[in-house]
Amino acid sequence: MFVILWEFDVKQECEEEFTLAYAGSGTWARLFGAAPGYRETRLLKNVSAPLRYITMDVWQSREEYEDFLEAKREEYQALDEQCAGWTSRERHLTSFETDGI
Repeated sequence: MFVILWEFDVKQECEEEFTLAYAGSGTWARLFGAAPGYRETRLLKNVSAPLRYITMDVWQSREEYEDFLEAKREEYQALDEQCAGWTSRERHLTSFETDGI
């Protein structure tokens, strides 16, 4: 399994749009859902900093995620640009592979 974690500081006035796009059934998950290796997305809200969120995207393997990025690069970039204005900060925290553990 391959897991990717992203952290976002969301602008207060954009929180509803952000959560609709990044939730487990949101726009990002629907885009990922076209790929056979995609498993799920979880949206986590920080309890001490309520405008800070983490997304956890789960894929069957790193290779399937990379294949998705290659095949859907334009759609991915277009959606990323659409969502960019909703946050004041976005950063890739880390990625994990669980195979063989």
